[in-house]
Order: sequence, then C-alpha cells, then structure tokens
Amino acid sequence: MLNTALANRPAQPCAGARALYLGSREHKRVSCTDEALVVTNARAQVQRYPVARLARIVSSAEVVDWSGGALALCMRCGIGITWLDARGRSLGAAYPAVRSNTGFATALELMVERAEGLQRYQNWLRARRMEILVRWGEERADRISPQEWEATKREWVYAGRYPPHLPTALRGHCMAYVAAQVAAHGLPPVLWGPEAQNIDLDDDLCELLWAEMNLGSGALADNTSADASLTVVFERWSARNASALLLHITSLHRTAMQALAG
Repeated sequence: MLNTALANRPAQPCAGARALYLGSREHKRVSCTDEALVVTNARAQVQRYPVARLARIVSSAEVVDWSGGALALCMRCGIGITWLDARGRSLGAAYPAVRSNTGFATALELMVERAEGLQRYQNWLRARRMEILVRWGEERADRISPQEWEATKREWVYAGRYPPHLPTALRGHCMAYVAAQVAAHGLPPVLWGPEAQNIDLDDDLCELLWAEMNLGSGALADNTSADASLTVVFERWSARNASALLLHITSLHRTAMQALAG
C-alpha cells in the first residue's frame, strides 16, 4: 500500500525532476515499489526510478509492458505517460485525474462552449503562430526575402501548415512534454465546443512546439534516427527553449480569464 505522504503528493514534479524514456528494441517490464518504478529488461537486469524524480514518461507501446500497480503509482503521483508506436508517433497519453478544477480550466471550458469563445480560441491560436513566425523571422532576418516571409505567414499563421523536416519521432517527445504540462496545470487535454465538437488542446499546443522546432532547428536532426540520439536532440532543444510552452499556456490563461470577465 502507498504511504500517505506519497498518495497525497501534488501533481507537480519536484525540482530537478527529469523525463524517463522507455524505448529501444529490448523488451522491458515495468512494476513498482511504494516509491519507485522498477524496470526489468529481458536479461533480468533491474533499474529503479524514484517517482519523486520523474517529471514525465515516454514509453514504447511495442516493447514495454506495464503492470497495473506501476500505472496507478504514476497517476497518484501526477506523472503523465505517453506511448509511442514503432515509428515514434504518439498513440495516446495517460493523464492523472485532476484533483481540483482550477480557475484556469473552468474559464477555458466556459469560453469554448460558446461560438464567440471558440472564435476567441482560434484567434489566440493564430496569434501564437504569429509569435513563432516573428521569432523565426528575427533569427533569420538576413536570409528571408519578403516573398518567403509572406508565403510562410499565409501557410503557417492562417492555414497551420509548415514544412516539417525533423524526424517524426521527435513529435512524440513533444506530445509527452505537452501532456506533462497540461496535467500539471490541471487542464483537460480535450475541450468541447458549442456543437459538442472536440478541441484537442494538447494537440494544438504540441503543434505549436513542433512547428517551432522545425522552423528553428535547421538541419539539426535531419539525419538522426537512433532512439538515443532523438532523445538527446529533444532534451537539448527543450532545455534551451524551456519557456516556449509556458508562454503559450500563460497567454491562453490570460485569454480565458479575459473572456470570463466579459
């Protein structure tokens, strides 16, 4: 049985918490103790990962088997898990139950349930795309022609399209990063519009990060395919751009509260 302190741990990673990547081609089994995940490989070698040091988990759906107890431990401790397929694409994520509905989450849900609020959300999304485009343009001011700027603006800001060149598997890492932050802020990954249409908040946030990586990373990972190398590429990028996702979420928070205030 989990001890009381662990069971009541808030859904926020502690300082210094890191992502845990469970992939490669080797079969693994994940079980747990009261305070750690226990990962056993095909050669019966065991590694323990204290949950207090885990911010999020990215797991292969092909070669990693999870016990129910290990899944429950992660959910109790506020640790999101994202599963990737053999090509590195996100299959889905497990989100911890929100302990209390934050004012942010309530305001956001109330905003998008009305047609004008949904339009406000779409305007926010375009504004965030524009922010990304402006940063991209500033970093390459001496290399971008006015024609290229306008073409990229039309495609990215208004149509949500951009030329991806990074390995697709990196997007799965982006989604795992987003899933952890969505859970930490007490937000639902999916919102519902005025006609009960789904609005995939986690996917929209992921797409903002993924586009910024592709627009700003150059040829950084064009020829990278090994799991370990992709992990290093993503961790380096996220360390240098740690504020990127927080800025998007903070902007959305402000938009939702303004809509609630009328």
